[in-house]
Amino acid sequence: MKRIVLLSALLSSLVFTPVALGQAVCTGAFPNLITDVCWDCVFPISFAGGMLNMGVTDGSDYNTGVSPSPVCFCTNTLSVGTPMSFWEPRYMVDVTNMPGCFPLLGGLSISPPYNASEFGTVNVNNAAIGGSSKSSFMQANEYLNPILSAAGIIEASPCLDNRSFDVPYISWADPTWGDDALALILTPYAYAFTGLASIAAEAPDAIQATVGFPNQYLFWVAGAWGPMYPLTGNVSTANTPEQVSHLLLARIFAKLHAAGAEQTTAGQTALDACSAFGVPELIMDKRQYKTNRIYPFPDNMCTPIGRPLQLQEAGASRPMDKDYGYIVFQRKDCCQPLISP
Repeated sequence: MKRIVLLSALLSSLVFTPVALGQAVCTGAFPNLITDVCWDCVFPISFAGGMLNMGVTDGSDYNTGVSPSPVCFCTNTLSVGTPMSFWEPRYMVDVTNMPGCFPLLGGLSISPPYNASEFGTVNVNNAAIGGSSKSSFMQANEYLNPILSAAGIIEASPCLDNRSFDVPYISWADPTWGDDALALILTPYAYAFTGLASIAAEAPDAIQATVGFPNQYLFWVAGAWGPMYPLTGNVSTANTPEQVSHLLLARIFAKLHAAGAEQTTAGQTALDACSAFGVPELIMDKRQYKTNRIYPFPDNMCTPIGRPLQLQEAGASRPMDKDYGYIVFQRKDCCQPLISP
């Protein structure tokens, strides 16, 4: 009898061990910032209030409301300059099944203490809608990586973010990432934009993002990606890995804006601030960000928040692809000094 029990335990360990090990695998690769980044996303670039434009095409930019004057003044540095507008590659974001995993750091895993509920999951029975639509939960990390400054493409410009590489947000260290009710403490106004209010706004936002950029006033949705709130890793309708990853990317930036940890660098106020870091913006203007997938393989596309992802999803749902990584471009209006004391 003892032999039978021992044999059963051994067979059980052989059957279930691969599943547990599969959960604990952290995959990734260091991005090649020369070949993986879609450098076309930096454009359009304009100088002197739009007198000199480079790479301007329909739908590739939006009107930030900056004055067309070719001259700007910086009262904080007592300098005179000219407005410069472009898209700066400032951040990276990866989405993963495993807490403590950093796919864009070559698959580095720091093995923090966690429980089974913190692993990435996909559920077929979706209690949120009372049906069988798929839902999911994923972890995500944000990296500060100002590529233009690091590469020395433009030297000594106060318009470029010159901070060093950092990891300012790690979802498994955020107690609100897995708890919808707890996350709403940061954004209590999100209660008003659940249910029908969210569903009704997704379609027009997605249509507008398809031909250009999303609607900045519909801040509670991310177009075709789904609802922006709650700002957690729980996605009530998970269609594809790309859709889930893009939605969580948008939620990270919305959460950081709401917490006052992220600033806007687009618009007249940001221009007048004469700073590479911009000005506070508690409710995120979705138009200022666009993404470019770099892992597991680059998509070479510039994708604003909320745009349908049919082209990005082509070939990106392979069985071996569990983690995804993106470069995030942020729209920047800045006063480039020409004369200063």
